[in-house]
Parts: sequence; C-alpha cells; structure tokens
Amino acid sequence: MSDLIVIVPSRGRPASIGRLMDACRKTCRADTRLHFGFDIDDPAVRGNLDAADWPDALVTTGPRDTLTGWTNKLAIRHLADAPAMASLGDDHLPVTVGWDERLLAALPEHGGYAYPNDGRRDDVPEAVVVSTSIVAELGWFCYPGVAHWYCDNIWRDIGAGADCLVYCPDVIVRHLHPNVTGAPGDQTYADAAESLSADLGAYQRWKLRESARHISIVRGVRAAAAASV
Repeated sequence: MSDLIVIVPSRGRPASIGRLMDACRKTCRADTRLHFGFDIDDPAVRGNLDAADWPDALVTTGPRDTLTGWTNKLAIRHLADAPAMASLGDDHLPVTVGWDERLLAALPEHGGYAYPNDGRRDDVPEAVVVSTSIVAELGWFCYPGVAHWYCDNIWRDIGAGADCLVYCPDVIVRHLHPNVTGAPGDQTYADAAESLSADLGAYQRWKLRESARHISIVRGVRAAAAASV
C-alpha cells in the first residue's frame, strides 16, 4: 500500500501538470502517488500525458468528465490502496517539504479531513487529505450532486459537523488561481464557471436535505474505528 493517493483531474494544462510533478518530486516525503484523470477529447491530452511521465504517477484517460466525476471515478479505484487520499487541482503547488507527511499526521486519529494553507482561503479546504474509510462509507470523495464548485464547502461542513476537520496553517500548498496570481484565466476556468449557479443550488439543497445524514455517516466511521482499537 501507498501512504497517500493524490487525485488530480486536469484539462488543457500540460505546463501546470509539469509544474505540479516537479513540485511533488521536490517536496513529497511519504509514499505518495499521483493519479491524473485526462479527457481523451482534450486537444492538449498528448502534452498532459508527456508532462505526467513519472514512474510513480498513474494516468487514466476517458470520456470528458467534470472535476467531481473524475475525482470520484479515480477515488473508488483506490479504496484498498492507501489509508488516505487527497484532492489537488492542477493549479496547486506544494511548497512545504514533507507537506504530505504533515497532512497525514494531522488527520484525526479515527479518521477525518486535513487541509493546508493555500494562500487563498482558510475557511474551506480547496486542497484536502481525507481518510479513505470516509470515502468508502460515503461512496464518494466529491459530493456527486455538484460538478465542480462547493466540494470544498461540503468537506468543511462534514468535517466540522463530525468534529474531524484540521487546518494546518504552516503547511503550504499554494493555490495559483487567477484571482490570486492576477494571471488571465483559460478555457478550463471558463468551462468550470458555467456550472457555478447550478452547483450553488445543489450545495444549498444538500445542506437542507442531506448534510445531517452524511455527517452522521462520518461520525459512524470514526466511532467504528475507535471501537476497533
């Protein structure tokens, strides 16, 4: 088993893939494996594949999918492969040496969520490490009702509600989003923006109708883990 599986959906950004790969080579200290999901119809897919060429990296290509779709599709493959998994965007940049070890160490003893300082927001985990047992019991990593947005709000709400959310302000994994860097956006950002309104509605409905049940599920995972010790 690995220590950590990092899931990274990406479209149209070979340079970002290369940047992330280089940063992980320099900073990962756990037995961490990256798994990229690439749309087969992406004009840049060949560049993405070349950029992800690292012996420990995994790559899956397939029909075009959303951030949520790719994340869940890949996460389900790794339920028996590592005790924890992470979600990073291709616009994240690990800076702290050993960021993976430190987030793994910060996970609550009986399962939960830990997230770094991304230089953008500290109220939600835009990058996150989660215990695999939680993903297995929920049946998803990103809430399937959203396509791209508010996954992080839902991780925050579940983690806080189940008392298993840890913020690590001294672990730096920068989020190089255009509203931080001032760089112009690209087509991938523009495509994602199209689902913002629908995802907001889905998140609001989740809070009203499903959040209590999902928090209870995670509390159950933690209780079962504690009882087995």
